[in-house]
Amino acid sequence: MFDKSDLVVIATVVSSKDTDERIRLPDYSPAVTVIGVITEFQTSIILKGMKDIKKFQLHHYRYRSEDDESAVANTPELVKIKPGMRQGFLLFLVKELDGKYAPATGQTDPAILSVLELMGAAE
Repeated sequence: MFDKSDLVVIATVVSSKDTDERIRLPDYSPAVTVIGVITEFQTSIILKGMKDIKKFQLHHYRYRSEDDESAVANTPELVKIKPGMRQGFLLFLVKELDGKYAPATGQTDPAILSVLELMGAAE
């Protein structure tokens, strides 16, 4: 995962907002519709990538509701940003064409594969 990442970083959440993007995750029945999210992070430590990155944006998805998250068995582990909290994460990311970053392992199960919440301080 480290090798295929463009950016490997420990960072904290600055802000998070929904986009107008709505997609259906492939390979799930019933279909799971998710909402696009852009989360801005502040860099604490860069392990791989350009060392002058102070802030960056992560493109990811969230469930529309808790009901959607429990609608199908074995639902994807999507990134969960807690409003008002400065969560710390270890992130393995690839750069998208628009300059934003995405989970290196894809948008299915990023919370257990490439966008890992840290339980201690990340500053």
